[in-house]
Amino acid sequence: MIKLSAAGLLVLALVSTTTPVRADDYYHYPEPCTFQAHTTVGTVSGTCATLQVPLAGYHSRWTLTLQFDAASVALASQLKPDQFADMVRTQSVENGTDIIVLGLWGDLEVVPTIPAYLADIQAASPIYETRPNLITITQTSTSPFKLQLLFEEPADYLNLETRRPSEEWWDRYQRSYYRLGTNRPTGFSGNDATVRKPPVKQPSKGQVQDR
Repeated sequence: MIKLSAAGLLVLALVSTTTPVRADDYYHYPEPCTFQAHTTVGTVSGTCATLQVPLAGYHSRWTLTLQFDAASVALASQLKPDQFADMVRTQSVENGTDIIVLGLWGDLEVVPTIPAYLADIQAASPIYETRPNLITITQTSTSPFKLQLLFEEPADYLNLETRRPSEEWWDRYQRSYYRLGTNRPTGFSGNDATVRKPPVKQPSKGQVQDR
C-alpha cells in the first residue's frame, strides 16, 4: 500500500503528524485489506494483507499477500510463482483505496479494512510515486489459495539524488519485458498476422543522379 511501499517514509511521516497512530506500528503487524486485481489472466479478488519487511541496503521492502475468493480461484491458479523487474506506480486516492500498478503483471485496488488505516490513506491522498522494483511472486498456500508479492527496491536500483534507475535494473527490466510484455500469440502488440518491419530507405534524388 502507498504508505507502506513506494511513498514509504514520506507518507509515514505525514501520517505520524496528523493521526494518533504511531508510524512504526505499520512496520510490525500485517495490515488487513480487500483487493480487486486486473491481471494477465483476468480479474480476481479477495482479501489481503500488507507487511513491511525492511532490510539493510534497501530503500523499501514489503509484501502483499493475496487470498483469493471462491469465484477467483480458478483464474488465480493460472498466476504462477515468478520474479521480474517492473516499474511500480502506487497512489492513495480519495476514498482510501491504494492503487498499485505493475505494468507487466496487472493493477490492484487495495482497500484497508481497519478504519484508522483507511483514514490515514484518505488523508494522504492524492500522493503517488513510481519506483523501480524487483517483484517476487510466491505461492504460500494451496487451500486456501494464496500468493505473496514481495516488492523490493535495493538501494543500488535507484539513485535518490539523480532519480535515475541503475543499469542493472534497466537490464533486468528489459529481460522481464521481453518475457512478460504481451500475451499475444506472436509476441507483438501490432497486427498479429504480420511482423512489422522498418520501412525501406529510399535513395535521395541526389544519390540517384550520382549513379
